[in-house]
Amino acid sequence: MPLGKYFCDYCDKQFQDTPMARKRHLEGAQHQRAKALWYASFHSPGLGLHSPGVCNNFVRTVKRNC
Repeated sequence: MPLGKYFCDYCDKQFQDTPMARKRHLEGAQHQRAKALWYASFHSPGLGLHSPGVCNNFVRTVKRNC
């Protein structure tokens, strides 16, 4: 039975889908760097840690009302 392939969306790479191969890839420096860059692409300077769709009053208050 042939082994399947695993495709990493962060790295745009494909490799044999075995637990060891997947673990080696996910712990690799290239994958960590690609993943960090992907998440950093969503962070906009000046907006803080919150996305533009989040009500700042909701984030700051205990009552959680906008």
